[in-house]
Amino acid sequence: MTQLHAEIISIGDELTSGQRLDTNSQWISQQLGAIGIRVMYHTTVADDVDANIDVFRKAIARTDLVVTTGGLGPTADDLTRQSLAIAVGVELYRDNNALETIKALFTSRGREMPPKNVVQADFPVGSIPIHNPEGTAPGIDLSIEQAGQQRRVFCLPGVPAEMKQMWNNTVEPAIIAMNPENKRLIKHFVIKTFGMGESDMERTLPDLVARGRKPTVGITASYATITLRITTEGNSDQECEAQAAETIETIQNCLGNTIYAYHECEIQDVVASMLQARGESVAVLESGTRGLVSHNLHSVQDQHSTIDQCQLRPALPNEKTDLASVAKDFHSNNQAHYSIVVGDVRAATADDVEHLPVIIASDHGLHHHEFRFTGHSDIRIAKAAKQAINCLRLQLLSQQAD
Repeated sequence: MTQLHAEIISIGDELTSGQRLDTNSQWISQQLGAIGIRVMYHTTVADDVDANIDVFRKAIARTDLVVTTGGLGPTADDLTRQSLAIAVGVELYRDNNALETIKALFTSRGREMPPKNVVQADFPVGSIPIHNPEGTAPGIDLSIEQAGQQRRVFCLPGVPAEMKQMWNNTVEPAIIAMNPENKRLIKHFVIKTFGMGESDMERTLPDLVARGRKPTVGITASYATITLRITTEGNSDQECEAQAAETIETIQNCLGNTIYAYHECEIQDVVASMLQARGESVAVLESGTRGLVSHNLHSVQDQHSTIDQCQLRPALPNEKTDLASVAKDFHSNNQAHYSIVVGDVRAATADDVEHLPVIIASDHGLHHHEFRFTGHSDIRIAKAAKQAINCLRLQLLSQQAD
């Protein structure tokens, strides 16, 4: 059997309105990739019968496997059961065993089941219930034939804890059984970088992001951090690692110390870990970054021993000599091994853009840096704060090399 393709459908007005972030689809995609299922589509749909029917029909027509979350509660806006039945042209039936299980769950909690909850025991004809050990919403497992092709639909509740338990207990084993000869898995390798723009990085990497290349390399940018994701497919972790090895080596050779991590994290996480490993600490005095350097460092869990003190001043010098004097005085009056000092933004001139000065002070002296204070207003300060923290990371790396 060839590789199965999947679509994940997330159902609920709270998702389409932006009131809640859809983390279920992310988690399910990761689980499917780990067992060799390629996710082709993510669909989010509101609590609307016609929209749900349309989404179900399209998903069943174009993929082998459909996984949905949400819409299995007892209220009028929980439409998954009804919509799926209409989409495949069948009626609903009431499963008495499922109904007794729901009643028993209410009894175990010292409550009588409200009459409206009986609808949670209704299922499209031809489907079977998926047991929910913790909640009143059983899932749906429906196998159908579409244009001579076998399709499978799994509907799960939107509550993450319930959904994940049902996935692990029932859904994942059922999917694996659909294609028992398939031993392939999809594995992603993450490379986190800072200090180079997205376009410059694409030019620096020789044809690595070309369409159709194997393994694939994707580039995403978030607040000046560039993430490279290498996607491989193989029969084992070792095979995937072997596929990715040459690409990772090429990226390392091209980007050098622009790379700060090989897993999902922020640059302050890496710097805090480096300081803790060395038994060292940092103090911060900032103006132009408006306290964000301090905030980022304090956001690192269980690393507060690496932070000595942090100060925000409304105005610090932005000229090199004046800021150097402030940095020297600040460092001599704290107990940290390093001090990050960020001056005020220096105004643009007719010939140049705004600049932001940064000094890393230590007992070995002062290291001066200056950055163009540019970019969209929403990310300018966030980027500048990362640049200041990155200055310390690069200094620590240079000391390791020495």
